[in-house]
Amino acid sequence: MTVIKAAVVEISEGGARIRTSYSAVPDHLYVALGNYEYFIGATVSNRSKNEVEVEFIKEQPSRLINVLSRVQFPLATIHDLKRVLEVD
Repeated sequence: MTVIKAAVVEISEGGARIRTSYSAVPDHLYVALGNYEYFIGATVSNRSKNEVEVEFIKEQPSRLINVLSRVQFPLATIHDLKRVLEVD
């Protein structure tokens, strides 16, 4: 297993656009949020130089996406996803 730090630029119930400097992002991956508290299975649908677009294997709950889309600090979900979710 390889852990890659990346920034989620856009997110929806069905997928996300992720920015990373890592060039070898696999076709199938997990997006891990929080301190490995929440995993989303995904497949890469499009690649560009520093970004990948992924489609989630299972559509995610709208409540989760709404909360994540309002996070101001991009790294806020790295350490404690529960705290971010409780703010809503």
